[in-house]
Amino acid sequence: MHVYFSVLNWLRARVGKKYKARYCIPLNREYVIDVDSYLMPFRHKHKVDDHWYVCSHCLEMSRRLTLHLCEAIRQYYSDMAVVFSGCQGFHVHVMDFDYHDWVLYRDQDPLWCHHAARFKFTKLLQKQTHVFDRVHFTVSVDPMRVVTVPNTINGKTGLVCRFIGSPKQLEKLTVPEIVEMSKTFVQSYPEPLESPIPSGMGTNGAMKSCAKNLVGAT
Repeated sequence: MHVYFSVLNWLRARVGKKYKARYCIPLNREYVIDVDSYLMPFRHKHKVDDHWYVCSHCLEMSRRLTLHLCEAIRQYYSDMAVVFSGCQGFHVHVMDFDYHDWVLYRDQDPLWCHHAARFKFTKLLQKQTHVFDRVHFTVSVDPMRVVTVPNTINGKTGLVCRFIGSPKQLEKLTVPEIVEMSKTFVQSYPEPLESPIPSGMGTNGAMKSCAKNLVGAT
């Protein structure tokens, strides 16, 4: 139902439980952040009649949080790729991230280098954005995490984990366009109930309108 890849390259790949990583040698690769609107104080996921739905208002909030995050990252790195998760948010891949920018290499513990570098960078971003709760922070600093492979199908919604491109490309797209381009060959998609978010709408207003604006996928 889901296809994942490791955020690190490995000279000797890890298969199985995490403790086996002590036999592996990590190599450099991108830094990945998962952005979800449920980081804001209202519900994001909706489960109606045993089908998973994506709320258009909540996904718009995820889009805005992602753009804000990319602005913060741009102070340090320039090569970013944005991917729609196919469910409730976006993945930001920082392609030119380099752990050497943050820590010195340790021959005896190379995995620590990747963890420590991600920890320092995430702490900086946490002060400038609103995309890190305790779980998202932990996942972002974990060099042994896995992330959904772009252009594979999300097992919950049936939507494609769609590669968007640069932050500028994300800025040009609307939520209905993102959902439409992420539909697969399945034909029985409910039509989205669109209602633009009024300017200045706070989280209370978004909470009330969440259930009325569902973009669904079987």
